[in-house]
Amino acid sequence: MIRTFAQAEQVLATTLPGYKERPQQQALAAGVERLLASEDPMQLLAQAGCGVGKSLGSLIPGILAARNAGKRIIVATATKALQEQYANTDIPFLEENLGVPFTWALLKGRSNYVCAAKMAEATSLDVPGLEDLRTELRSPEHSGDFEHLATSLTDTAKRALSMSGAECPGKMDCPFAAECFAEKARAAAKEADIVVTNTAMLMTDLKVKQMSGGVAQMLGEYDAVIIDEGHELPEIAANTLADQMRRRGMESLIDQVESYVTSHQGDDVTEEFLGQAKEARIKVDEIFNHLTDLLDGDHDKDGPPATQAVITLDEIQAHSEPYVLLVEALRGMYDQLTSTQIRHGDTMKESVRKQRLSRRLLTLDGRLIDLLTTGPEMVRWVESETTRKGDRMITLNWSPVEVGPFLKEHLWETTSVALVSATLAVSSDFSYIISELGLERPETMDVGTPFDYKNQALLYVPARNMPDPSPRTRAAWQAQTQHTTRQLIEASGGGALLLFTSRSAMEASYGLLSTVLEMAGMTCLMQGEHGTNKEIAARFKSDTHSVLFALKSFFTGVDFSGETCRLVIIDKLPFPVPSDIMFNAKAELINLRHRNEWASFNHLSIPMMTLVLVQGFGRLIRSVSDRGVVAILDPRLVSKNYGSKIRAALPPAPMTHNVSDVAKFYSAN
Repeated sequence: MIRTFAQAEQVLATTLPGYKERPQQQALAAGVERLLASEDPMQLLAQAGCGVGKSLGSLIPGILAARNAGKRIIVATATKALQEQYANTDIPFLEENLGVPFTWALLKGRSNYVCAAKMAEATSLDVPGLEDLRTELRSPEHSGDFEHLATSLTDTAKRALSMSGAECPGKMDCPFAAECFAEKARAAAKEADIVVTNTAMLMTDLKVKQMSGGVAQMLGEYDAVIIDEGHELPEIAANTLADQMRRRGMESLIDQVESYVTSHQGDDVTEEFLGQAKEARIKVDEIFNHLTDLLDGDHDKDGPPATQAVITLDEIQAHSEPYVLLVEALRGMYDQLTSTQIRHGDTMKESVRKQRLSRRLLTLDGRLIDLLTTGPEMVRWVESETTRKGDRMITLNWSPVEVGPFLKEHLWETTSVALVSATLAVSSDFSYIISELGLERPETMDVGTPFDYKNQALLYVPARNMPDPSPRTRAAWQAQTQHTTRQLIEASGGGALLLFTSRSAMEASYGLLSTVLEMAGMTCLMQGEHGTNKEIAARFKSDTHSVLFALKSFFTGVDFSGETCRLVIIDKLPFPVPSDIMFNAKAELINLRHRNEWASFNHLSIPMMTLVLVQGFGRLIRSVSDRGVVAILDPRLVSKNYGSKIRAALPPAPMTHNVSDVAKFYSAN
């Protein structure tokens, strides 16, 4: 019987010709094995560079713990793409070659599956290709996952056919429960040794447990969790615990409830109910008019309108009356809705609709109470954006400043968790991620990388006497950056991924360089201009002479191995935006704790920026045969005192300040 990763490797070496052991992968697997063997909850932060084989290095110990010790393991990924890699590549590979029987299931959030109730309500007008979809879904093997459909659906059609957790009545109250794809996936997952889900689903499961006092759960009971791309956990956890409200969404819900009750009660609809609906609309208006006034009063009257403003808890509580009266009106509407008798139409469909509206009213009630009662550990803000139609949309947001307390209570104290990523530490210092996650004494390890950066890569940085992007020299820096970017791309002959820290900088660079580069035979692609991220990534990958102008979403999660990407240019150090409200809230908290108004620069700004920078650098070398150059066009990397700490966190590629050295590197490779 196979009990260890070392024994599993012996099997794989016998089964697969050319199988090679990787010391870094072995070290990672040993760490995960220690975690899974621990009797008490344990946390492991495992940094493993690209090429280590993180998925198999953590999956195999998980499978062995499931089969040999009866443990149920959750594997959570940051993205759907990585989730699909596990489900379509890594796990089938181990099923075929490991020689260990195990069960597994893929589980996503409810809105990722076609909803049977929504299907029953849909018409071909709402969903083109509806009959083809119904035929496809009759197959008993089909998961109902939108990602696995052969029938092409628009985003609008997918929204019409999906059901969010906030509006789903639940299997006990839905007459379509027996046909529900989400419930089938959840039932299969509860019986599986290994469950592959996403980190957002894991966080939602924890939140559901918290809100229900442990009664309700989405993932079932489990013994350990392996989180791939673990550096994404703080942001995903914050997004899960955050919330927002918009006037249009609240008004739409009130309208739908009033329409439903009026439709079924007819002349019997009470004045009390109509008054409650009217009162709810009035209070929504009062709330958002006040929020608009706060936003408009928070800017220089001679300047442009403000787009966001922090709202203090005192401000919310001082103007709590419309919120309280709105809650009372919604509760009255809920009572009337739940007592309404169905008098016409398809009873099953109308029952589902009623349950859905009831659930949404209850959810909104709870969200309003949270907004009013949660203490100063929650940051609240209002923001404005202009829609495509030119309308102004006001959003009320709230989010915890720190996720550590929530994770400590609901995850770290109860469950063993391994967080695996290429970027968890800054120069082998894990203190930033430890602080962000509220960990106390985790085990940490950096297994390194199999790549030979000293020979595979070159780092270009402008000399320290060059202009930098500070306000005083920004114009000169921009001109120099454009010139250097063109020289570097000409040296590489394309195959260039250009990563920008702002949309305006990306668009300016594309406008200045695309024509001349295309005249030289290079295809130029820009994020947001030439298709979806997935589409432009595919085009870039297929054309080894293309140039891709992209933003932060391409700093991570994309894999362009081989000749596709032989040059990565990062325009400047990706420091967090100073005006970001969540960043400012965290910075103020750190400064307060350290009693130093500059403490947040070293304890927050530098590590946040460095981890993003290392992710961007990591787009270049994806295999042992890759070669290329990373250019960081920000001389602060060598001119500022903090630059040495940042450079120490980067892969150990030799550094040059001369474009001619870049040209020599390409000619030699």
